[in-house]
Order: sequence, then C-alpha cells, then structure tokens
Amino acid sequence: MKYLLIALFGILLLAGFRRRVVPPEDNRWTTPFERSGGKASATYDECMAYYKQLADAYDQLKILPYGNTSIGKPLQLVVIDKDKAFTPASAHQHNKRILLINNGIHPGEPDGVDACMMLARDLVQKDELNKLLDHVVVCIIPVYNISGCLNRGISRPNQNGPLAYGFRGNAQNLDLNRDFLKCDAPESASFNALFCDWQPELLIDTHVSDGADYPYVMTYIATQKDKLNASLANYLINKLQPALDKSMKDGGFECCPYVDTKASTPDSGLVGYLETPRYSTGYAALHNCIGFVAETHMLKPYQQRVEATYLFCEQLLRQEGHDFQLLGELKKKADDETCVQATFGLHWSLNDSTFDKILFRGYTAKYKTSAVTGLPQLYYDEQQPWVRKIPFYNNYYADVSVGKPIAYLVPQACSKIISLMKVNGVQMKQLSRDLKVSGGIYTITSYKSSSQPYENHFLHRQVEVEKHTDSLQFYKGDYLIICNQPANRYIVESLEPQGVDSWFAWNAFDGILQEKEYFSDYVFDTVAVRLLQQYPDLRAQFDAKRQGDTAFAGNKDAQLFYIYQHSPYFEKSVNRYPVLRVETEMSLPVE
Repeated sequence: MKYLLIALFGILLLAGFRRRVVPPEDNRWTTPFERSGGKASATYDECMAYYKQLADAYDQLKILPYGNTSIGKPLQLVVIDKDKAFTPASAHQHNKRILLINNGIHPGEPDGVDACMMLARDLVQKDELNKLLDHVVVCIIPVYNISGCLNRGISRPNQNGPLAYGFRGNAQNLDLNRDFLKCDAPESASFNALFCDWQPELLIDTHVSDGADYPYVMTYIATQKDKLNASLANYLINKLQPALDKSMKDGGFECCPYVDTKASTPDSGLVGYLETPRYSTGYAALHNCIGFVAETHMLKPYQQRVEATYLFCEQLLRQEGHDFQLLGELKKKADDETCVQATFGLHWSLNDSTFDKILFRGYTAKYKTSAVTGLPQLYYDEQQPWVRKIPFYNNYYADVSVGKPIAYLVPQACSKIISLMKVNGVQMKQLSRDLKVSGGIYTITSYKSSSQPYENHFLHRQVEVEKHTDSLQFYKGDYLIICNQPANRYIVESLEPQGVDSWFAWNAFDGILQEKEYFSDYVFDTVAVRLLQQYPDLRAQFDAKRQGDTAFAGNKDAQLFYIYQHSPYFEKSVNRYPVLRVETEMSLPVE
C-alpha cells in the first residue's frame, strides 16, 4: 500500500498542472509552442516576430535593443511597464522593482523562450496578471545566445524534446554562462550594460538540467546564501524560497533544489551549487541582486517543462510585487553595507561537516549490464520510487578573504578592464599627472593552470601571493578606484588576483608571468664574477646552494641564472601584479 501511494503521487507530480497555460481563443496570439501541442519551440525569427506583434498591439510592452552580439545582431530586451515609460530611471522614480528574466543562454534549453512569450502575452492581455505590474517592471531577454539559437538542430540526445532547438555555444563556441565577468563575448558586455542600467532586484535565468532521474519537473539554484549580503540572504531563505516552494507545489509543480549529488546518486545527498561570478547568478550577487536558475528536468515532456517554467517566473513576479517595498529597502541596505564592508571573500569551499535534511522524492538507482559495453550501467527504476529525507549540503565558507584597500590604482593599459568597470557602474577618477605612488603590491608566488583550454582560457587557480609595500610609477590618465561604493564586491573580487573569477584568474595579466629580458651566458659569466665580488651576501647564498644541491652544482645555466635573478639586472616586473592597493590616506591629483 505504501509503494502504491508513492507511485500515485509520482504520477500526479509528473502530470503537473498540464493546462495551466490556456491558449487564447484568438489564434493571432497563440505561440508556435501552443500551435504544436507543446512539442515545438519557436525559432528566433518566430520569437521576435511574436514580441513585435505584441509591442504593436499593446502599449505596455516595448522592445529595446541593447548592445551587440557575436553575429552583429543586437541583443533585444522586452520591457513590460504599466507606466509605459520603459526606462530604469522612471521605474526607480516610481518605486518599482525590476524582474529580469534571461532566456536562451543555452539555446538547446529553450523552455524559458517559449514560457516567456506566453507570460508576456498574458501580462498585457489578462487583467488578473496585469495587476502584477503595479509594482514591478518585467524585463525579458527573449533569446540571449542568438547565434546559438540560429544554429538549430538536435544536439542533445539526453533530452525529451522539443522537436528542434539551438546549440549551447555561441558563434565563438563560448558557453555564455561562464562569461559574465570576463566578457569574452560581446553578448556578455551587452548584458553587463543592460543589467547595470536596470539594476534588477531579482534575476531568473532559465535552463534545463541533466544528471540523475527523479520525479520533479522543476528544480532550481538560488544565489548561494553564504556569499550573499546577509540581509538579502535572510530574506531569501526565510521568506522568498518558502513562498516560491509553496506556490510551485500549489500550482502542480512541486520543486526542490538543483540535483547536484554528493556522490553518484541523489540518495547520497544534494550539494548547493556554488555559482561564482562567471555564472549569471554569481555575477548578479556582485551587485546585490538575488538570482535564480530555473532547471527543468531533461527527461520530462517539453510541454510540462515549459508550463513549469511559466509558473516559476509568474510566482517570483507575484512575490516580488507583494514584497516590493521590503525588497527596495533590503536592496538599499545591502548597497549601503557594501560601501563600508571591510572584508570580502575571494574563494569559497563547502563545509561538508554540516547539512540540513530535506524531503526528496527519488527513483531507486540500480545497475544493469550494458548491451553496448557489456559493463555495469547505472539506471533509475521509475517503478520503485522512494520518499525520504536526505542531506542537503549548502553551507560554504570563504577560505580566502581580503581586506579592502582605501582604493586601487589601475593602469590605463588595462583597457578592457577599465571599460567593463565603467559598464558596471564603478565610479573612477583619472590621475591628472605622472607620479610614483606607494602602496600594497602583490607578487604572484605560485599558481596552477588548467592543462586544457577552458572557455578560451587556461584558467589559473590556487593562486598564492606575497604582499609588500613599494612605489610604482603611474601616469596621467591611470585610474583611481575608491572602495566606498555599492560596486565594491565587483571591484574587489575582480581585481584581487586570488579571486576565483578575477581577471588574473582569466589570464588578463599573463604578461607579468613572463620575463622580457635575459642574458648571453658567454658575456654574463664575466659579469657574474664581478657581482659575486660586489655582493658578499649573494656570494654566500650562491656557495651554500652549490654545496647543498648537487644538481645545481652541475648545471652551468642554472648557476648563472641564479646570480642573474638575484642581481640588480633582473627585471622587477616579473610576477609583479600591476594594480596597486592604496592602503593609507593620501591626496592624489585627479581630474
């Protein structure tokens, strides 16, 4: 009887609220998804034509171009604004909150593309839903990865529909959900500008998951609480998530945290996803915005996935409207606290000694002999569902932190970094003359790099630094960034070389890791004799190393390089990070 009840619940859960989204009687407003009976996803041209049709018919909806993409087509933003102003300034002036929904970053996961076409229509056509715009402006990116969307096919064999869809990589073959801070793709720079113009309080990024099988149609990632501003984290975990979970269950799509398993299967427990600034929600957290990644399940029918995504977006919109006053106050409080925050986490690790218990509905994991390989193969037996509490490991701690300086000095030669700082609302001033400035300087002492390219880079990790005080030469036009502003997290986490997604990690400063000058051994051999005579301490260190290291004693080149490296001739810029930390109050000439 127990298993019969569990099985019946599983059937109901999979069924969801299938007709939650009812196509309009007027066929002009049915989407390609609806016309296909829930089996097809709109093409890019169909999607944009549909939004244009809505914009032409309803004056609460407008399409705004926002920057460029990798194939020259502008990134488009659909704004639904009851006041018909369609500007961030107007929204903030009227004390409205902003909900930003990003679709099609992975075009093979188009559930949000189709869900938001219907949601946008219903917001302007249905009185009950139109009321949700009283306190919220809804901003929808119809398709973020346009080039990937146009590269249409069937590249995801582990996914149950739709009939055709786009490709994960953009025209540069980049995964745009690894690019939000480094901005190798023009789409990412356009998103940075759009995001910082509108300053949303909530972000939803729509996806489809892979991995284990289980009954849920929808799972989600929320901004990792331990690296979110404390006031926002308290609201997220104590009010927003419980309200979302209840409304999703009431709507027929009970959901749970994203299924990232502790071991190979869900019964081992789930691990909260650590979304660093390379990801959409990790980037949003740098600006004190709460983010959600909606993850429908790949094996569920496409119609169910789209309707679950529709409900997810609708319910977060409802909650944002309900809490609009509180959210506005919390966002301001978080920004004010960030201005004076003294210490910032740069790298985070899971504390797996503590966990919560959550109720989870799963399928029994089993193994069978593969007909292809003849070896054991994992599968999930849907005829043996289970329900029990499992561990949820979602506590992280900063294992690398840094105290913020008074300011940073950044050379104007770092032009891409400066450009992105401006896009992200960072307030900067430029030096009005050349001068030497004393402050904290890092030397990169060690790091590890990926052996294979990762998103167009050989990413650095486990970065170790030594800090000392010295003077560096700066020039008129170099940038002074004072750390007393809401963008402090963005500033510190990107400029500190130990940041997990810092610009150093993403190879922006690799030039400092290579020597630019060297010596000719037949000339330097004579110079080395003079140096050893001139510097007795060097002579003593050199002799000690020769006596204690037989390999060194037998290597002529190593011996000469040791003397060169410890001589006045050796270039001071090797491994020296060129961004200076201003750590004492001083008056610098700026314009």
